[in-house]
Amino acid sequence: MIYLIIVKPEEMQENSVMKAQAQQLALIVVVLGILMFLLSYLVDTSIVFKYWWLGILYQWIVPIGLSIYAVSNAKRKLNGFISFKSALGTSVIGLIIGTTIVVLFNALMYNVIDTDFKAEMEEKTIEFTVQFMERMGGADEQIDDSIALLEEKDQFGWKAQFMGLTFISVFYLLISLIVAAAMKKNNPEF
Repeated sequence: MIYLIIVKPEEMQENSVMKAQAQQLALIVVVLGILMFLLSYLVDTSIVFKYWWLGILYQWIVPIGLSIYAVSNAKRKLNGFISFKSALGTSVIGLIIGTTIVVLFNALMYNVIDTDFKAEMEEKTIEFTVQFMERMGGADEQIDDSIALLEEKDQFGWKAQFMGLTFISVFYLLISLIVAAAMKKNNPEF
């Protein structure tokens, strides 16, 4: 049997705009992610610990703004109208695909290309944790337990990288749902 699927021209335009904006969003996420990695790799391995707020800004705040930017661009290109489906697709596809590429890059750098850097980052993580716990008045026993846990875990290994990807993807899905709901505006049918 042959099925004929008829797609309205406006749906085709909406799909192509959604894909283009999602690709642009993914590219921005990839560039920012690789720049963040290279900052710690080439400049100072402890930068992510000294300026911990950069990580919060990069992983939690900037994606919200980028999502709004991508969906509003798509909406503008569609004459001020965008369906919930297209707004969601633009945001979630762009954020998750971009982040997946960044995580693959990071995992390859840590686990294949430069394992010495991975060891250095693990050591910096322990140092930062000890300093933080001492500032907070943590007992020596608690600090020793935390160090033991950190030394047991493969903090920058493949599993840890993809567990982080899973967690952040859920967050990006929630953000995308909110952005899509807030920005959708259906084209009135006459």
